[in-house]
Amino acid sequence: MIFVTVGTQKFQMNRLMKQVEMLAAMMPEEEFVIQYGHCTYIPKNCKTFMFMDRPQFEECIDRCRLLISHGGVGTIMAGLRKHKPVIVVPRLQKYGEHVDDHQIEAAQALKHNKCLLICMNIEYLKYMVDNIDNYDFKPYIEPERKVEDIVIHCIEDNASYSDKHLLHGLFSKNDKYAKKSASSRNSLI
Repeated sequence: MIFVTVGTQKFQMNRLMKQVEMLAAMMPEEEFVIQYGHCTYIPKNCKTFMFMDRPQFEECIDRCRLLISHGGVGTIMAGLRKHKPVIVVPRLQKYGEHVDDHQIEAAQALKHNKCLLICMNIEYLKYMVDNIDNYDFKPYIEPERKVEDIVIHCIEDNASYSDKHLLHGLFSKNDKYAKKSASSRNSLI
C-alpha cells in the first residue's frame, strides 16, 4: 500500500492529488490510501479520506510500503520512525499550497542524512516510486539531545552557568559565537 498524506494545512495541494491519480491508474495492482485535507481535487481509483484520526493515521503508516508526504515534519518523522521509505513533495508557495517554502528547508535537513527523497518536480514522482526499492535509505537516528532539552537545562542551571558547561559541547572555546554568547550571557546574569 502507498500512503499519501498532505496534513491539515488549510491550503490545497491539487498538483499532488492529480499526479497520484495518474500513478494509481498506471499501477492498478497497488492500493493507494490518500489523506487529502483541504485539496479541492480528490483522486479517483484511490481510497480517500479528508482527515484521519491518530489511530487511523498510525495504521496507514504501519501498513504502507511507501509514504508520500507533504513536507510536514510530524508526518515525515512518523514515517522515518517506522523505518518507511519516504518521498517528500514539499508544499510550495508558487502553487498556493502554503504561505512560504519552509517545507523545502525541513526536508533538505533530513535529506542530507539520506533518510528520505525529495520530489521537487512532480513529474518525477512516478520514476521515484518505481525505483524506491533501489534507493539505499539510511535509518533515521534520533539526536541524543534535543533543542528543548538544552534550553530547559540552560534555564534550570542559570545561576551556575559557565563556558565549560553547556556551550562547551556545542562550540569550541575558539569559536566566535561561543565567546559572543558567553559575554552576552554574563551581562544578563
